Amino acid sequence: MIYIFSGQYTNVKKVVEDKYNSRQQLVEKNILQTLHYINNAYKILEQQLNQEMREYSEQMAAKYRENPDVMAWDLAELQQQFRGYDIYIIDQSLKIIKTTYQDDLGLDFSKFGSFASVLRNRMEGNEFEVDRIDLSTQAGEIKKYSYMPSSDHQYLFELSVSIEDQYPSFQSLNLFKDATALTSEYEMVEDISFYSVEPLNYEVARIRNSKKPYINPDVPEFEEELARQTVINNSRQEDTANIDGVQYRYRFFPALVSGGEVEQGWNFYVVGIVYNEQIMQNEISSYRRLFAVNIVLLAALFASFIAVVVYLLRKFEYQAYHDKLTGLANRKYFVEKFKKLKEKTDFSGNNIGIVFIDIDKFKGINDSYGHDIGDRVLENIAFRMENNLKETDITARMGGDEFVVALVDLDSKTKIIKVAKRLIKELKKPLIIDGQEIVIGISAGLSFYPDDSKVLEKLIKNADAAMYRAKRKDNDIESN
Repeated sequence: MIYIFSGQYTNVKKVVEDKYNSRQQLVEKNILQTLHYINNAYKILEQQLNQEMREYSEQMAAKYRENPDVMAWDLAELQQQFRGYDIYIIDQSLKIIKTTYQDDLGLDFSKFGSFASVLRNRMEGNEFEVDRIDLSTQAGEIKKYSYMPSSDHQYLFELSVSIEDQYPSFQSLNLFKDATALTSEYEMVEDISFYSVEPLNYEVARIRNSKKPYINPDVPEFEEELARQTVINNSRQEDTANIDGVQYRYRFFPALVSGGEVEQGWNFYVVGIVYNEQIMQNEISSYRRLFAVNIVLLAALFASFIAVVVYLLRKFEYQAYHDKLTGLANRKYFVEKFKKLKEKTDFSGNNIGIVFIDIDKFKGINDSYGHDIGDRVLENIAFRMENNLKETDITARMGGDEFVVALVDLDSKTKIIKVAKRLIKELKKPLIIDGQEIVIGISAGLSFYPDDSKVLEKLIKNADAAMYRAKRKDNDIESN
């Protein structure tokens, strides 16, 4: 019996260790997948913002050549022209002397160490400079900044945009939320933290979600060194520590680390996960004392099997209703969602606008740039649709370069046409992909529920016909 028990204990111990290793891998995979998704989303947005910020900065530089008295400028009027961007004017002493963001008026960047040197170089230069999307240590918001020196190098014109204010859909991209959920779900996860590492002296600070300052430099030396080595080596770092008799394992991963030269003003970011190894040891000890170890093992295996089945079912269900490339609803899902919209619209007395959208000469884009670029054009068009419509509106890819949008909660055709035209205007803006500017042509047709028809297929057919009329007339949009 002792021999049999010993064999069973050895087997169970290995199973328990594998289980915790698997959970550990799952936690890390979830975090890294979320980081990858957020990074890709921000890359697409970066391209649009870089183009806009350059355009607005060049307008300010031109305005300065005409009127160098910056204190007389009406920044509120400029802000309206610049889609709500905040504007800052920095003088040679690196102080903000005029701004639309009054909390920062008088802020002295000369006290900001290495960042002050960066600003001086930019003021003395002749080029437009843009930083990547980053966390504002003062406001705790995800922001993007750009800089343009005046022609006489007396001033530096700075623009900033709050990503979550301008693009509300990005509020769902919250790493802190995912980290809190994983910490609650897995007892072995003691803590998931995010660190900012300064690129010149590798100074480390912890990022906080809801408490000022949002960058906290008070980091334990043990964690500070792990974060620093993660950046220097651009690879995972791991170590253990015994705190009050409890064994903890620290695993740090590079979240956003440049593989090349250090970018001025851009911090590196690191994810640090702390596992409580005592949890696993306690479970192994409990199994050693249990006589019915095989029953517990079978229960654990069954639970894991059910979890995998549920995961696969949910995954297959999602794939059945969404376009694989763009993530938009497919035709089948669009039809189902439209049925619910009809019931709501019939009750409220509002209208539904069906917009059939086609990318002009899309085959030419594929032939000229390749199918990979063509796919990215489709992804960008889908991204623009999602970020320029209400949550209640429906977007779907019907196939190829054709899309359908249902505009809802509008009480007149005039409002539907206005929204549709604004959407088409956004979609037609050129795309910058891999440094190449791609001109986008859009043709669209519009039909109305219930005036044109109460049958979705008829509405789509009418909108499709109107789209072809728009192509023939060389118009952006035609209605049925």
